[in-house]
Formats: sequence, C-alpha cells, structure tokens
Amino acid sequence: MQGAELRAKESCLERRSWNGTEPAWLKRWRIQSGASGFRKSQPGRSGQEARGWGALIPPPLFPPEDPQADSSISPLPHLESKIQQTHSLARLLTKYAEQLLQEYVQHQGDPFGLPGFSPPRLPVADLSAPAPGHAGLPVPERLRLDEAALAALPPLLDVVRRRQAELNPRALRLLRRLEDAARQARALGAAVEAVLAALGAETRGPQPEPAAAAAAIAAATVTAGVFPAKVLGLRVCGLYREWVSRTEADLGQLAPGGPA
Repeated sequence: MQGAELRAKESCLERRSWNGTEPAWLKRWRIQSGASGFRKSQPGRSGQEARGWGALIPPPLFPPEDPQADSSISPLPHLESKIQQTHSLARLLTKYAEQLLQEYVQHQGDPFGLPGFSPPRLPVADLSAPAPGHAGLPVPERLRLDEAALAALPPLLDVVRRRQAELNPRALRLLRRLEDAARQARALGAAVEAVLAALGAETRGPQPEPAAAAAAIAAATVTAGVFPAKVLGLRVCGLYREWVSRTEADLGQLAPGGPA
C-alpha cells in the first residue's frame, strides 16, 4: 500500500514540474542540438522513462544567442580590431626579428659579433632600408611601402637560409628561425594589405616579381665566396628587423591610444 502511495506522489510531482509546454528558446536549442525533447507521462512507465531522453540532457544555463537578435553584430572584424591585431603581430615579430639577427651573428664566427666590427652595407636588389623621410609620409603611404618591403623579404630570407644550410648545417635553430621569418613576413604583409583595403587606400600597381631578384642574389652568393655571403645574410636579417619595426611604428599611428 505504501509503495502505491509513493508512486502516486511521484507521478503528481512530475505532472507539476512540467506542464507540457516548452519555452521557445528551449525548443530552438533542442532542434539545433538534436535532442529529442520531453514526452508527457504515460501510465506504467518509470519516472525517468516518463520524462523522456530530454531529462538526461540538462538544458543550457542561458538561452542560446540568436545571431539575428542584434543586427549590429557583424561577422567581419571592425577596422579598429583589425588594426590592433596587426599592430600586435608586428610588435611580436619585431622581437623575433631581433632574436633572429642575434642568432645569425652567433653562427658566423669572427669578425662577426666582435666589438667595433662594421660590415659593409651591401645593396640588396629591390629592397633598401626605410628612407630618412619615411616617418613624414602619410600613414597609408607608409603602410604601402611597408607592405612592399614585406613582400620582397621572404624570398631573400629563403636565399639566406639555403646558404646557411651549406655553411652551418648544424645550426638547426638558426635555420628554423630563418624559415619562420619568411613565413611571418608573408603573414604580416597580408595583414597590412588587409588594413589598407579596410582603410580604402589605393592598391599598388604591378610590381616586379620578388623571386626574380632573389634568384639573382642566390646566384651571386654562390660565386662571391663565403664572407660576402655571410655579409649579405647579415644585411637581409638587418633589413627584416628594420622593416618589421618600421611597420610596428606605422601601425602604432593608427592603433587605439596611438599618436593622433
């Protein structure tokens, strides 16, 4: 008798706990997640079976967000966010570029790294250091120069890596840094190009293929000898650091909290 009364009370509690009506947000969540939902109590079933599989799947703590609830939310990042992310990337790569330069010098032997050693600043085809008047140009024009330099750097860094693989085959960390630098320069250049597009700046016209200049430099380093090849690699690593640092400074003019 007591068992029958207990089952009757449980059945009564179940009917009070759910009145057969699903909230709208719960119905949407159930349809999206594939849950089967709740079933009404049926005579002769246990409490867990009567509540259905929905009783085994706890509802979310908060209703799921409706992507159409706020039309002001855009899937594309805002311009300010895009600039901030690119600036952060440039700042990080500036540190990596300094580490690459130090690593390169450590593996070249004397006189590299000695106090007072001043290697000749060899010219690099299609790439030079930022001009003295670079900082006085409008920001979009500076960013276009940054993007062009970043596009020219990856094939040059690849040339340096291949030459160092011959001269210092055991310098695995240096070789890895050079490979990473080429990939990072491409990524930063693409991010700067996206910022320029978001700013509505005019795109650059047709440019010479950087790989052609890099191929000419690679052929020249083979016949130039070991020391000139090392000096050229030092020059390329130095230019990489200068242009990444210059890009960071130029993006800082646009980043939130930067100079007006």
